[in-house]
Amino acid sequence: MTEIRVDVRRELIDWAFEITDLPPESQHKALQDTKWLQENFTHYLQPTVKQLGTFATRLHVPFGDLLLDKPPKLEDIRLAFRTQENAPAQVSLTVRDVIYEMQRKQAWFKENSQIATHRLAFIGSAAGSDANETLKAVNRYLVLAHFSSPRDLFKDLRNQLAEIGILVMQKGGAGLGTNRPLEVSELRAFVLLDDYAPLIFINQKDSYTARIFSLIHEFIHILHGMDELLSGNDRDIDEERHINKVTAAFLMPTPEFKVHFDRNNVDRTARFFGVSPQAVAIRAQSLD
Repeated sequence: MTEIRVDVRRELIDWAFEITDLPPESQHKALQDTKWLQENFTHYLQPTVKQLGTFATRLHVPFGDLLLDKPPKLEDIRLAFRTQENAPAQVSLTVRDVIYEMQRKQAWFKENSQIATHRLAFIGSAAGSDANETLKAVNRYLVLAHFSSPRDLFKDLRNQLAEIGILVMQKGGAGLGTNRPLEVSELRAFVLLDDYAPLIFINQKDSYTARIFSLIHEFIHILHGMDELLSGNDRDIDEERHINKVTAAFLMPTPEFKVHFDRNNVDRTARFFGVSPQAVAIRAQSLD
């Protein structure tokens, strides 16, 4: 049976290696392992369809893009989602694919679920509010309870958000397998705003205490009417820190915190509230 080969432009191969999220050592190995990328190979830049598909999968790039006449222009996406440093993250291919997947799920839910049938009044209801008013808005929609584990607290808060119409999605990587993990240092959470079907995404690789914090943080963005998926705009990092303070105030209410806070055992206080020791320390400092 005759093999069907396709011609691939060198600039598209260079583009694939430029945008891939593979580490340098994996890129080098992929180049070495791919015979049709060796200039002395008979079918240089003429892979079979199967070989090109394998290459595309390995580098995490779209198969069809490698057949174009010139490299495609990727949509300019800038993100202000939660990273470990509360700074705008770089948009890797893995992050980009997760965003697109969540957008597809949101669109499907909005159009086909027959649940997202009316505008949600709470979206933007705390826009322009100060910290105290924002905290009151959070407390209007969520009830904080104490559980024996952060996992149970996360599940309870997630269910409460679902009850008021918010989609909460969790994944630890892009695609169906485990070969494209989503690192916590790159992305913890983001929100896709929609009047009918707002969506909060949480990185499943994060700890449950961090997921709890991210969940409330993103809900506050919804109350402020602020979409964290932006195109061509910069987010004020001070606003992120402001929201973090409100999040901490909700998860560790002042009266209870003053009763249970133990300077000599921050870990015990953290376990009681289902948050991280770092969050406890910052909360204590803010109340001094």
